[in-house]
Amino acid sequence: MSSGTVPGRASAQPTAIASSFDPFEQAMRDLARRLGTQSSDPLQQSVLSRLLQYTALRLTDRMDEPLRAHGLNSTLWTALVIIYSSQGHELMPSALSDFLNSSRTHVTRISKDLAAHGFVQRVASEHDGRQVLLRLTAKGRRFVEQYLPQRRAQLTWTFAAFDAAELAQLEALTRKLLRVVD
Repeated sequence: MSSGTVPGRASAQPTAIASSFDPFEQAMRDLARRLGTQSSDPLQQSVLSRLLQYTALRLTDRMDEPLRAHGLNSTLWTALVIIYSSQGHELMPSALSDFLNSSRTHVTRISKDLAAHGFVQRVASEHDGRQVLLRLTAKGRRFVEQYLPQRRAQLTWTFAAFDAAELAQLEALTRKLLRVVD
């Protein structure tokens, strides 16, 4: 969504419109045919696995697109929002690591990137000077507050093709899969 507009609600019905995923799916069908696979289960499971990965990458690209103008990506945005929502707009890097499900090394890179943009500063804890906190700067707070409506509109547009029941089902199935792979 490169413009600030939110397109109208898309039809929830599947269409015959080709997608950028079609070449992979066709290659998998050709492979199954060449291997003489009797059951469609391995093919369906392979296609579904790749479809989920592909969709996640496309969703990330779509969500990152408007952030790039600010030198950010979805991971940095999420870190900003987590710090913004924390008490006093500050958080220990280890807690941010837990929230992001990222390594401490990765969170160090994230905090350096956010500090380089002037969105956070690393400060010593008032309670324990040995602890470092990531504190949102005034610039960081303003950015979150100004960008949040655009992000919400982007999410609304992204999921507009689903009604409430479909969204609940998608969430339930995705959580079920997560429990298997977690």
